[in-house]
Amino acid sequence: MTEENVSRLDYVRWWLAVMPARLRAAWYLRGAKKVGAWPGVGGRPCVEATDLEIGDAIKIWSTHRRTLISGWGRIRIGSRVFINSGSMVFSVKEITIGDDVALSSEVYITDTNSHGVEGRDPVVAPVRIGSGSWIGTRAVILPGVTIGRRVLVAAGAVVSKDVPDDSLVAGNPGTVVRTLSYPPGCLRAWHDDTCSCAALLAREAERARHDEPVVASANRT
Repeated sequence: MTEENVSRLDYVRWWLAVMPARLRAAWYLRGAKKVGAWPGVGGRPCVEATDLEIGDAIKIWSTHRRTLISGWGRIRIGSRVFINSGSMVFSVKEITIGDDVALSSEVYITDTNSHGVEGRDPVVAPVRIGSGSWIGTRAVILPGVTIGRRVLVAAGAVVSKDVPDDSLVAGNPGTVVRTLSYPPGCLRAWHDDTCSCAALLAREAERARHDEPVVASANRT
């Protein structure tokens, strides 16, 4: 569709779809040190982290359960990251989330266990989540864990040890189930019509030749 063919009504619909999320982002992310282009927020998340930097095109949902991004540690979130409702990211030291990462509903990520046991000091250790990873619903990422690139963490998994690239991890404690195989050019574990993998690009080209619409996925769970 060319610019000349876009009606005034189409522009109004676009504005109503996009701008409220951007306005909420401007308000709820106002305390971040840096926010990239085109952020979007749905609902009312609690974002109170004191050392937070965010890349481009982040999407944060906070609807049926409130999303929390908090703590006085260093939190760095990459571009094109999706954080679903009820997720909690809490840092007292450092949490790094790469590009193209999806956090499903009620994911819990922390770099501290807050209290020690058996008279020992609390555990405090950085957490790193590699680009393109997908963290399933109610998964828990514990202090000191490094998750590689394009990792799929199954729903309800409790990850206490490092996970290599391109792995499926599940269970409590989290265990690598198998190595994942991706088509050439695929950048992330979660796949929809916005994915950049070569197979999808070929299908999009085929759709374009037949003037078929491409519908983007609105949610990742």
